[in-house]
Amino acid sequence: MRKITLVTILMLLPFKSSFAINVGNITEIIDANNSTLAKEVENTVATARLVNLSIEKIDSPLDNGKVLPISDPNEILSTPANLILPGNARDIFKIIYQGPKDDKERYYRLNWKDDPIGESGATKSAKSASATTSATISTILVVAPRIERFDYKYENSQVSNLGNSSFRVVASGPCLASKKESGVDGICRERYYLMPHLAVKLQLVDLTNKKSSVGIWHKGEFIVVK
Repeated sequence: MRKITLVTILMLLPFKSSFAINVGNITEIIDANNSTLAKEVENTVATARLVNLSIEKIDSPLDNGKVLPISDPNEILSTPANLILPGNARDIFKIIYQGPKDDKERYYRLNWKDDPIGESGATKSAKSASATTSATISTILVVAPRIERFDYKYENSQVSNLGNSSFRVVASGPCLASKKESGVDGICRERYYLMPHLAVKLQLVDLTNKKSSVGIWHKGEFIVVK
């Protein structure tokens, strides 16, 4: 069993940047009971934007993930492929998985590109210039196996994923004495995305304290681990 700590993907925080569009969480999961994901996209500026979505299949959601060929063009689809978002508006991209229904977890990179519409050319300030610049940002989509084996182990402050599908690990409680600067008012929180056959060692929360807790989010349910 390999151990991972900070190389896991943080899951529960929205994607924050200076880009004109906000695409929400950096990682999303289509669980075994579903085949679609509704992804809300927000235009955070006053000018209209053209948003394009392209999807790549990858062998891992980690930074070293390599692009894989998609043999079936209907394996993963989005509707629409692009849309025009008026200023300060929101809309939904629907992503549909129609791939194999087996025991393998699959990963995709969602590439979001937004371009200005009706750009006049001249800008009056640095702020307005940044709001009209084209940009591409990427997020991760995890498709859980259609034939799922969920299993885990918790021991010595470590959570191990023994199954074949990813889940989220969350921990909260009083900080370890050496990690108090990582918390707020003495309370620390840890949130991780844990892939199959990997483990994460919790590092901030004092798990010997009775007020601390460790849990797993899986298919919309919270499982108390500690």
